[in-house]
Amino acid sequence: MKKISKTIFMSGLMLAAVMSVNAQRWIQIPDDAVPVICISETVNEAPDVVEIFQNTQSPYHHDPRAPRFVLVDQDGKWGLGIGGYLQTKIEYDFDRAVDNVDFLPSAIQRGGAPSSQYRMDMTNSSLFLKLVGTNRLLGDFMVYTSGNWRGDGLGFQLRNAYMSTKYLKIGYTTGAFMDIAAVPVTIDYGGPCGMTFYRSTQVLFKYAFDFGLSMGVGVEAPEVMAVENENISLGAQRAPAIPVYVQYNLGGWSGNHIRLGAIMRDISYTDNITGSDNDKVGWGAQASLLATLGKLQLKGQFTIGEGIGSLVNNISNVGVDVVPDPNSPGKAMMLRSEAWYAGVQYNFNSKFFASATYSQTVLHSRVGYGDANPKSYRKGQYVAANLFYNMTQNMQFGIEYLHGWRMDFDNKTYNANRINLSARYDF
Repeated sequence: MKKISKTIFMSGLMLAAVMSVNAQRWIQIPDDAVPVICISETVNEAPDVVEIFQNTQSPYHHDPRAPRFVLVDQDGKWGLGIGGYLQTKIEYDFDRAVDNVDFLPSAIQRGGAPSSQYRMDMTNSSLFLKLVGTNRLLGDFMVYTSGNWRGDGLGFQLRNAYMSTKYLKIGYTTGAFMDIAAVPVTIDYGGPCGMTFYRSTQVLFKYAFDFGLSMGVGVEAPEVMAVENENISLGAQRAPAIPVYVQYNLGGWSGNHIRLGAIMRDISYTDNITGSDNDKVGWGAQASLLATLGKLQLKGQFTIGEGIGSLVNNISNVGVDVVPDPNSPGKAMMLRSEAWYAGVQYNFNSKFFASATYSQTVLHSRVGYGDANPKSYRKGQYVAANLFYNMTQNMQFGIEYLHGWRMDFDNKTYNANRINLSARYDF
């Protein structure tokens, strides 16, 4: 019995030694063997895979960074990254509370609103899986899924699920009618009220020229929000949204670019009086800028359109892609909206950076809609100022001040303030 135990013990030591050595070098596997996944402790064994992870990292501040943990195939051409971040946020509203975890001017409470409010939130915390590789026909290839805990009852909510190649993106992610690289940095997950921000299932065809010009055209699943009443209601949507964009990178670098975009939306609704199905065609146009001048970054965007309320960060909380026509029962109409922001960011060094942003959204009345709905949202303004400290490469602290105004069609104004504190760890 002792001899058997000794044999098992020695075999275990030999196996542990082999595993320890193989964890630090490639295992030689015949070409005709079944593909396996190897775990590597160094990035030197797969530099191309690591470069793809870095190059495909989202510039959006609320998306996770490139992963720290990567599984690489035996040829060093494909890698599966696992990562995310944990963020804890403290919010304190004063001089009037906002009825949303995001600081939306349209959600500023009116009437007998509480004068202050304290809460803590961790729902921004994110988790992702990302597969990258390279292929002669597809170029750099990526499959990406991610989510956070902003679903109902702190449930896990899908944020991205798509695959992307050199010329094609298919799946669910941020829409093409927005410039994700030019979004100002805020602790507030919602961000500037005048920012276009939405997610959609889509097929996007894209092409980049050698001299810094890129363009894309897509089809997106229609997601419509509207003011319904007994006379009109939303039915099944019968046509996709069509976004297009053109972007020019000054000097061939995306850190300095100008982007122009447009979108067409066909919105279907039902006339409940006659029982007929009808359509309204919405449109949007947009221009954005990202300029990097040494340690200084300038970010800006201007958007105008009709029937694009669900695509604009603050107006989407109101739901005004189409609204009832007060002069024609059973008929719907679209309100023209304008949205913009201007932001500046200064990077003092690798540890500290600060930013400030001013933003505004406006809804314009039509054929007496404002008079018929005097308590409805008409205009919002948003100011953000923050400071971030990167204590380590993966640990970041931030403090932020937010101020917002809300004006309704009756010209009554309400404002609110918020202080945000954040601690975030990327892994």
